[in-house]
Amino acid sequence: MTMWNPFSNILASLQTYGDLTPDLKLRQQVTRKLCQRPDLTLETWFESFYQPQGVSHAVASFAYEHLAQYSGLEVGRLLPDDRLEADLTWTEICWFDWDLRLYEDFWQQFGVDISDAFDPTLLSTVEDLVVWLNDAARGQNLPPSLDFPNP
Repeated sequence: MTMWNPFSNILASLQTYGDLTPDLKLRQQVTRKLCQRPDLTLETWFESFYQPQGVSHAVASFAYEHLAQYSGLEVGRLLPDDRLEADLTWTEICWFDWDLRLYEDFWQQFGVDISDAFDPTLLSTVEDLVVWLNDAARGQNLPPSLDFPNP
Protein backbone atom coordinates (compact mmCIF):
# COMPACT_ATOMS: atom_id res chain seq x y z
CA MET A 1 0.00 0.00 0.00
CA THR A 2 1.44 3.29 -1.06
CA MET A 3 0.69 6.70 0.30
CA TRP A 4 -1.18 7.46 -2.94
CA ASN A 5 -3.81 4.76 -2.46
CA PRO A 6 -6.04 6.81 -0.13
CA PHE A 7 -5.80 9.76 -2.50
CA SER A 8 -6.67 7.55 -5.48
CA ASN A 9 -9.64 6.15 -3.57
CA ILE A 10 -10.91 9.66 -2.83
CA LEU A 11 -10.62 10.64 -6.50
CA ALA A 12 -12.43 7.48 -7.59
CA SER A 13 -15.17 8.14 -5.02
CA LEU A 14 -15.66 11.70 -6.26
CA GLN A 15 -15.89 10.51 -9.86
CA THR A 16 -18.38 7.79 -8.94
CA TYR A 17 -20.44 10.26 -6.90
CA GLY A 18 -20.61 12.53 -9.92
CA ASP A 19 -21.84 9.66 -12.07
CA LEU A 20 -24.60 8.79 -9.58
CA THR A 21 -25.98 12.26 -8.88
CA PRO A 22 -28.66 14.07 -10.88
CA ASP A 23 -27.59 16.32 -13.72
CA LEU A 24 -28.57 19.58 -12.06
CA LYS A 25 -27.99 21.69 -15.15
CA LEU A 26 -30.31 19.47 -17.15
CA ARG A 27 -32.84 19.51 -14.31
CA GLN A 28 -32.80 23.32 -14.37
CA GLN A 29 -33.45 23.29 -18.13
CA VAL A 30 -36.43 20.98 -17.69
CA THR A 31 -37.70 23.07 -14.77
CA ARG A 32 -37.47 26.27 -16.83
CA LYS A 33 -39.47 24.63 -19.63
CA LEU A 34 -42.10 23.39 -17.17
CA CYS A 35 -42.41 26.80 -15.49
CA GLN A 36 -44.41 27.96 -18.50
CA ARG A 37 -47.22 25.67 -17.32
CA PRO A 38 -49.53 26.15 -14.35
CA ASP A 39 -48.56 24.32 -11.17
CA LEU A 40 -51.68 22.29 -10.44
CA THR A 41 -52.57 21.27 -6.92
CA LEU A 42 -52.79 17.57 -6.19
CA GLU A 43 -56.57 17.73 -6.32
CA THR A 44 -56.68 19.47 -9.70
CA TRP A 45 -53.93 17.22 -11.14
CA PHE A 46 -55.81 14.15 -9.95
CA GLU A 47 -59.27 15.29 -11.07
CA SER A 48 -58.05 16.55 -14.45
CA PHE A 49 -55.86 13.67 -15.50
CA TYR A 50 -56.15 10.53 -13.39
CA GLN A 51 -59.56 10.27 -11.78
CA PRO A 52 -61.20 9.85 -15.23
CA GLN A 53 -58.90 6.89 -15.84
CA GLY A 54 -59.84 5.16 -12.62
CA VAL A 55 -56.56 5.88 -10.83
CA SER A 56 -57.13 5.94 -7.09
CA HIS A 57 -56.58 9.16 -5.18
CA ALA A 58 -54.07 7.34 -2.96
CA VAL A 59 -51.90 6.39 -5.96
CA ALA A 60 -52.17 9.84 -7.54
CA SER A 61 -51.19 11.39 -4.22
CA PHE A 62 -48.29 8.96 -3.89
CA ALA A 63 -47.08 9.80 -7.41
CA TYR A 64 -47.50 13.55 -6.89
CA GLU A 65 -45.41 13.50 -3.73
CA HIS A 66 -42.77 10.91 -4.53
CA LEU A 67 -42.07 11.71 -8.16
CA ALA A 68 -41.25 15.23 -7.01
CA GLN A 69 -38.81 13.83 -4.45
CA TYR A 70 -37.08 11.62 -7.01
CA SER A 71 -36.86 14.19 -9.80
CA GLY A 72 -36.82 17.58 -8.12
CA LEU A 73 -39.62 18.66 -10.47
CA GLU A 74 -42.96 20.19 -9.56
CA VAL A 75 -45.26 17.30 -10.45
CA GLY A 76 -48.24 19.63 -10.70
CA ARG A 77 -46.65 20.95 -13.90
CA LEU A 78 -46.33 17.51 -15.49
CA LEU A 79 -48.82 16.44 -18.11
CA PRO A 80 -49.81 12.81 -18.64
CA ASP A 81 -48.27 12.73 -22.11
CA ASP A 82 -44.89 14.10 -20.99
CA ARG A 83 -42.37 11.50 -22.09
CA LEU A 84 -40.17 10.42 -19.21
CA GLU A 85 -36.95 10.30 -21.20
CA ALA A 86 -37.49 12.37 -24.34
CA ASP A 87 -39.16 15.33 -22.60
CA LEU A 88 -38.10 15.08 -18.95
CA THR A 89 -34.76 13.22 -19.25
CA TRP A 90 -35.89 11.31 -16.17
CA THR A 91 -32.87 9.07 -15.63
CA GLU A 92 -30.55 12.05 -15.94
CA ILE A 93 -32.37 14.36 -13.51
CA CYS A 94 -33.07 11.76 -10.82
CA TRP A 95 -30.68 10.15 -8.40
CA PHE A 96 -29.37 6.87 -9.80
CA ASP A 97 -31.32 4.86 -7.23
CA TRP A 98 -34.70 6.53 -7.68
CA ASP A 99 -36.28 3.22 -8.61
CA LEU A 100 -34.95 1.55 -5.46
CA ARG A 101 -36.46 4.36 -3.41
CA LEU A 102 -39.72 3.88 -5.34
CA TYR A 103 -39.78 0.19 -4.38
CA GLU A 104 -39.31 1.01 -0.71
CA ASP A 105 -41.77 3.91 -0.69
CA PHE A 106 -44.40 1.87 -2.55
CA TRP A 107 -43.98 -1.00 -0.11
CA GLN A 108 -44.34 1.37 2.85
CA GLN A 109 -47.46 3.00 1.38
CA PHE A 110 -49.29 0.07 -0.21
CA GLY A 111 -47.68 -3.09 1.18
CA VAL A 112 -46.87 -4.27 -2.35
CA ASP A 113 -43.41 -5.32 -3.50
CA ILE A 114 -42.90 -4.08 -7.05
CA SER A 115 -39.15 -4.68 -7.19
CA ASP A 116 -39.37 -7.74 -9.45
CA ALA A 117 -42.05 -6.31 -11.73
CA PHE A 118 -41.09 -2.66 -12.28
CA ASP A 119 -39.24 -1.91 -15.50
CA PRO A 120 -39.03 1.83 -16.15
CA THR A 121 -37.81 1.22 -19.70
CA LEU A 122 -41.28 -0.09 -20.59
CA LEU A 123 -42.98 3.12 -19.45
CA SER A 124 -42.92 5.99 -21.93
CA THR A 125 -44.94 8.74 -20.29
CA VAL A 126 -45.91 10.12 -16.89
CA GLU A 127 -49.34 8.64 -17.48
CA ASP A 128 -47.85 5.20 -18.17
CA LEU A 129 -46.00 5.38 -14.86
CA VAL A 130 -48.99 6.54 -12.80
CA VAL A 131 -51.34 3.98 -14.35
CA TRP A 132 -48.75 1.24 -13.85
CA LEU A 133 -48.44 2.18 -10.17
CA ASN A 134 -52.22 2.15 -9.84
CA ASP A 135 -52.42 -1.33 -11.35
CA ALA A 136 -49.58 -2.51 -9.09
CA ALA A 137 -51.37 -1.18 -6.01
CA ARG A 138 -54.29 -3.37 -7.04
CA GLY A 139 -52.00 -6.38 -7.43
CA GLN A 140 -51.81 -6.25 -11.23
CA ASN A 141 -48.58 -6.05 -13.28
CA LEU A 142 -46.89 -8.34 -10.78
CA PRO A 143 -45.33 -11.69 -11.61
CA PRO A 144 -48.05 -14.35 -11.33
CA SER A 145 -46.00 -16.48 -8.93
CA LEU A 146 -45.96 -13.70 -6.37
CA ASP A 147 -48.87 -13.29 -3.97
CA PHE A 148 -49.04 -9.78 -2.55
CA PRO A 149 -51.80 -8.32 -0.43
CA ASN A 150 -54.10 -5.80 -2.07
CA PRO A 151 -54.59 -2.59 -0.10
